[in-house]
Amino acid sequence: MRVILLVLVAAIGLQLAPLAAGESLLAGKVVSSSGQALAGIPVRAHRENGTITVNVYTNSRGEYAVPGWSALTPGSHTVSIELPDFDRATQTATLTAGKTTRVDFTLRPRQPTLEDATAAEIVAALPGTDEQKHLVIQCDNCHSLQFALRTGRTKEQWMQIIRRMAGERAVSRETPGTRAFGQKQYVEPLAEYLASIRGPGATGPLPFTLRARPTGDAVAALVVTEYGIPRAGHRDLTILRGDRRFAWPHDILLDSKSSYAYYTDHFTFTLGRLDRTTGEVKEFPYSLLSGMGREEGGPIAAAQLRAGNPGGGAHDIAWDPDGNVVIGMGGGTVRFNPRSGEFTPWSSGSNMFGIDPRGRVWFLDKGLHALDLKTGQVAHYTVPEGTDDDTYDMETDAKGRSIMNLWRLGKVGLFDPATERWETYPTPTPGSGPRRGEIDARGRAWMTLYWAGRVAMFDPDTREVKEFPLIPGHAAYTPPFPSPYSLAVDDRHQIVWTNDFNSSRIYRLDARSGRSTEFVMPEPYEIRDLTVDENAERPTVWIPVYRPPAKMVKIEGAPGL
Repeated sequence: MRVILLVLVAAIGLQLAPLAAGESLLAGKVVSSSGQALAGIPVRAHRENGTITVNVYTNSRGEYAVPGWSALTPGSHTVSIELPDFDRATQTATLTAGKTTRVDFTLRPRQPTLEDATAAEIVAALPGTDEQKHLVIQCDNCHSLQFALRTGRTKEQWMQIIRRMAGERAVSRETPGTRAFGQKQYVEPLAEYLASIRGPGATGPLPFTLRARPTGDAVAALVVTEYGIPRAGHRDLTILRGDRRFAWPHDILLDSKSSYAYYTDHFTFTLGRLDRTTGEVKEFPYSLLSGMGREEGGPIAAAQLRAGNPGGGAHDIAWDPDGNVVIGMGGGTVRFNPRSGEFTPWSSGSNMFGIDPRGRVWFLDKGLHALDLKTGQVAHYTVPEGTDDDTYDMETDAKGRSIMNLWRLGKVGLFDPATERWETYPTPTPGSGPRRGEIDARGRAWMTLYWAGRVAMFDPDTREVKEFPLIPGHAAYTPPFPSPYSLAVDDRHQIVWTNDFNSSRIYRLDARSGRSTEFVMPEPYEIRDLTVDENAERPTVWIPVYRPPAKMVKIEGAPGL
């Protein structure tokens, strides 16, 4: 297949040898206009005409220093601080090898605007019960709450909007095991609540209260490196999910044998490849067979007509045992051979899948199936009716068992092909919404509990499910309504990384104690996948930033903090 390559040229000088670990090209101090040292402030350094931005955070004394092992290189840079509660501050600096350049900042406070607020900060400030607010916060999956609540409507008009957002199939179902807004029992109550807070003629500003930024040694030790990609777009609170002028990176996959990282695009049939050393990006378009891709089936053909353009593109991405990249999408599977650059499609598959040790791709599509990538044959297995609709993600363990996150049921599903036995196990918190997950080196399945604000661990041998709250002492379904979407397990450092979809925050959980550390990202990130770099010298996780401006991001921190 002829592959068209789109090359994003790396910044000049990115191939320069890294500095010694103890050296720093850039350091400084950040204080307020009253002279107070400011902790937890992200400082951004972007190389002019480049594609890489390095972010670090100030410590308790307001000091920051970019470590020598970072991706920062000598040359001309823009150094900036962009926060909702301070005026934007920018300086230019020429960094010189073997020298530490100081760039200090004095920040002037400003009044934050609604554009600065996250979904969690808006919803927490609304009047009403926690249950009403928990339904509203789910609206930010496809667009911002600033967009959703900009216009007042009657109850009947809100009901029409809700039905369209959720899809007719969802709102006609009774799913008592879930907290999803898109079900029959919530349509009218949610419409009544929305009409009470944003009724006809409502034009006043929405309330919001900014959450405090995390501070501490762990935050000050964090380095966040952003890599620009083609078709990145720009931040726009009115943009709907799936605008195909831009890239919408969904999942990321690291190559342990090279410097490459691959990523899927949710709304085009394109595989992206980032060189993690140089920042160079190439895009590989691929073709489909008839019936592949959700434009010919799934929600669009089923008259869902959901906002945010749910059709097209790919989701999950994984390695097969032969070192090929496997991509999942509605109605199909695609294999990419990194050595030859060849794509091979099959019109069998799904957005989420698992790969067993034999290289078979397990997926749900009106039943459970296993696609043999060597022969193209598909084996079929029977699971309870509705498993497709109830499952969000699935993984396959070393024993070939499929573990499914039954997010509409608040349960974990387990299917063993050796016995063809199907079992389910409830999470301790009812209606928790198991979403995306990953299997650790001990064979335990970790998963996010999206609606309950927790992470769960399921042991398929003991059948035990344990939960860990993202925020210590946090009660499920209460402010600030943390919603972990995806996670990644660092077996080497015994860390589980996850994110809060509603607040651009990352959490690092100790897999042994369950103790969590919270970080706020330097810019608003919408995150649907995280992947650990097991070969990195320090705890490192990669994320594709989904909503424009899209980018690939590497997050590094010191062990044990």
